[in-house]
Amino acid sequence: MKFTSTLNSLVVSFSTIVVISSAATADQVGAGSATLSFDIPTITTITPLSGLNASFGITETATELQSLPGNSPSSSLTWAINPLGTASPAGRFIQGTDLDLDPSNVLGSWGGGTDLGAFLVGGEQIGFGGATRWDVNPLLGGGSLIVGDFGLRFSAARVGGGRSGLVLTSNVSFTDVVFADIGNANISVVGSVLSITGDLLISDGLIALGFPAGTYGADIGDFSLSANLVPAPGAIAVLALAPIARRRRR
Repeated sequence: MKFTSTLNSLVVSFSTIVVISSAATADQVGAGSATLSFDIPTITTITPLSGLNASFGITETATELQSLPGNSPSSSLTWAINPLGTASPAGRFIQGTDLDLDPSNVLGSWGGGTDLGAFLVGGEQIGFGGATRWDVNPLLGGGSLIVGDFGLRFSAARVGGGRSGLVLTSNVSFTDVVFADIGNANISVVGSVLSITGDLLISDGLIALGFPAGTYGADIGDFSLSANLVPAPGAIAVLALAPIARRRRR
């Protein structure tokens, strides 16, 4: 009887607490960098280009990209990932980063752009760099070709033939030009770090600029990217009930 009386003297009440949870995982791409490593001997053999003349950051104007002296850059160039809202100097279109993704399904959760062959318009992206200036072979008319202000985008329509669907667009003087497809991509998320590596493959945009049609898909270098992932803000809270027992006053 004492045991029963003790139970009857307790009243169970509940207090609301917040449990961090989320039905759909989404992370934003934060700080990091991307590296383009060009195979210069191959490029100068099979394309109209005779060499890499200069590389630039994100502060020079479009006019300066054309007029500043060459600086004999390395064939391997690394640029920081640009946050959304990064300012653009005159005549350039610096690309910001607006990609939210599911770490367990990177390409499946990557908002794709519209594939127009030589152009890939819209979709989510990782923006980085930076521009490069290339010399055009004097025997083919001379001059220079400037590519850069890159956006790494995705289109499921471009998957196949060794292509991953990931594309580097160039946005210096003209926006959304397909500079290279990323072939044989290796994508991983370890902890909170996204890593992407692959080959740089000549694409429709360069063919439209005068590269020989037979060079389409040729491997002209390597691509690598490493970026920190941060939880996307929004829908997280789920309510749970925590029981608290208190004694009834008799």
